[in-house]
Amino acid sequence: MIPPNSGRISIGYIPKTERTIWHFRGFRSWFFVIVLVAAALAISGCGKVGAPVPPTRLSERTSELAAIQRGGTILLTWPVPALVADESSRLFISRVDIYRLTESRNQEPVLDPEDFADTAQIVAVLDRATIEAQAKAPGHLYCVDPVNLSSIAQQPNTRLRYAIRYVNQRGQYGTFSNTVVIEPAPAVAMPPADVAAKADSQDSIAISWNAPKANVNGATPPSVVGYNVYRRNAKRPFVEDLLNSEPLTTTSFVDTKFQYQVEYVYTVRSLSQGANGLIESVDSEPFRFTPVDAFAPAAPDPVSIASSNGTISLFWPSSSERDVIGYNVYRAASADTPDKDWTRMNDQPLTPVTFRDDLVVIDQTYFYRVTAVDRFNNESARSRIVSETAHP
Repeated sequence: MIPPNSGRISIGYIPKTERTIWHFRGFRSWFFVIVLVAAALAISGCGKVGAPVPPTRLSERTSELAAIQRGGTILLTWPVPALVADESSRLFISRVDIYRLTESRNQEPVLDPEDFADTAQIVAVLDRATIEAQAKAPGHLYCVDPVNLSSIAQQPNTRLRYAIRYVNQRGQYGTFSNTVVIEPAPAVAMPPADVAAKADSQDSIAISWNAPKANVNGATPPSVVGYNVYRRNAKRPFVEDLLNSEPLTTTSFVDTKFQYQVEYVYTVRSLSQGANGLIESVDSEPFRFTPVDAFAPAAPDPVSIASSNGTISLFWPSSSERDVIGYNVYRAASADTPDKDWTRMNDQPLTPVTFRDDLVVIDQTYFYRVTAVDRFNNESARSRIVSETAHP
C-alpha cells in the first residue's frame, strides 16, 4: 500500500467527499462546453431555411463563335453577351480572353476544355471598354488575329483552333465557347493598291485600282483570281455593301447605285483560291469620294409652237433624266439675239411641259428657246429656236 501522504496520487485513495467534488467540477466543465457549442450552432443557423446555396459564378458563354481567313489574318466574330452593369456582381464581364491552339491536321483534335486551356495560348484580350464599344458598333464582338503565313507555308498541315471565354472582376472564368477551326491558306494575295473613283457620267462612278504585286507571304506572282468592291456611307463605318454580284476579273468597276452629295468610302479586296472557296484579302486603302453632279441635262427636243387668241403656246417632251426638276423658257425679238440678251419668261423652273405667252403684240413675231434644269441647278443647252407670230 502507498500511504496517502506519500506525494503520489491514487484514485483509490481519494476521499469520497473529494471524489464527489472532482466529478462535479468535471461535469460542470463539460456542461459549459456543450452549452457554448449549442449556442454557436444556433447563432450560425439563424435566419437560414433549407440547404446552403452555392455562390453564383460567371455563366455567360457563346456557342456562336465564327472565324474566317482574311488575307494574313483570322477574323473572329460572335454575338454580344449580356452585359451586367454592376461591377461587384459575379456576372459582370470584365474581359474576353481569345485562345488559339496550333494543331496538326492529322492529330486528334483537342476538345477537352481543361486540355485546351493547358495547351492553347491567349492571343488577344478584349477589355470592358472595348466590349462596350463593339457592342454599340458594329453590334457584335470581333477580334483580328494576325498569323504568320510564311511559317504556315513551311508547315502546310497546320490547323488553328480558336475559342473564347469571359472573365469577371474576381478573375473567375466562364465556360469556353464552341471551338472553330481554320486551316490557313498561305498563298493569299495582298490587297489592291491605288484605289480611285470619279463621276464619269450623269449616272455612273468609275472605280479603278492596281493589282497587288505579291502574296501576303511575299511569294510572286500574286495568287489573284478576282476582286470584290465594297462601298459604305462615311457616316456609317461598320455598314458596307458588296457592289459586284460576281467576282470581278478586271481592275475597274462602274457604280450606278449611288446618291449625289453623299460621302462614300470605297475599298477593294483581292480574291485568292483557298481549299474550301475564295479567300479575300484585307481591305485596300480606303478612298473617300463625294459625287457632285456637274452634268447638265439634255436640252428639250423638239419644241412645238402655235398661236391663237392673242396667245403663243409652246410644247415639248418631258425629260427622261431622273434629276430634271423643271424647265426655263427664253424669248427674243430676233433669232440673232445674243444669248445674254434673251429674256427668261419664268421666275422658277416650270414643272409642266407647256408654256403660254400672253404678253405679246398681235401680228408681231417672237422667238423662243427652252432649257431643262436639274435639282443641282445644272441647266441644259438651249433648244433649237422656234418662232411664231401672235394671232388675234
